[in-house]
Amino acid sequence: MPKPVIRLQNPNAPLGRQQALLVATNEARAYRDRRMNFPLPPDQLLNESTALPHAQRALRAEGIAVPSRQQCLGKLVLPLGQYLNAPFPWLVSNDVGYMKYLIDKHREELSKKLGKAKVQNQWIKDHLAEYAESFPEVSIVLEANIHRYVYGQKGFENHTFQEMWELYSLYSAQNDRPDDFNMSQRDSIPKAYSSVSQWLNTPVTHITSVQMKRFRTYIYDKKSQNVIIYICYTDVELFHQ
Repeated sequence: MPKPVIRLQNPNAPLGRQQALLVATNEARAYRDRRMNFPLPPDQLLNESTALPHAQRALRAEGIAVPSRQQCLGKLVLPLGQYLNAPFPWLVSNDVGYMKYLIDKHREELSKKLGKAKVQNQWIKDHLAEYAESFPEVSIVLEANIHRYVYGQKGFENHTFQEMWELYSLYSAQNDRPDDFNMSQRDSIPKAYSSVSQWLNTPVTHITSVQMKRFRTYIYDKKSQNVIIYICYTDVELFHQ
């Protein structure tokens, strides 16, 4: 059973820094535009208790004696949304952006649910999230892993959002204590600070890249968290005086 072909934003990026392309393929757009449906799957794949056992049996019938968890999940289909009954591997190959949307929304719903009430279609969305997470190139674009997003801008093509924040936040310390930093840091920190500041000072309405809009929000969120931590730390210090 071949793995799906994952289209990448930058195939030349180092392993672990490669991100799946979020733009739908022509095939995916054709399904949406023509409102086409995938074939109706066996009833067993539409039931939480029978879906994975059925997938495992199907794989064994194909000659795979010991199917992996990822292979079993790859037999499942999505019985909802704009690609009704699309197999999970097809989604990975054709519209990671839509997968990301479903998974991010699902995790948000789970965080807001009250008591023991289940989210609609929770089991299949849980499996979709697990399947997506099994591919590093897809996992990296999920909102839960935003710190691992790749910045991708000139001079910092393979740096993550987290790494850009760390360089940016060291700028004041470097100015105050330059001897604490090596030559490489003295060079990279000001450049990173300038690059990040460019996005922070650009009105969000002037930014066309979804990735950079999210980066801008990410940095502002980190700055806000730092302010809260500083205020709490100051309050504790005052309490002990």
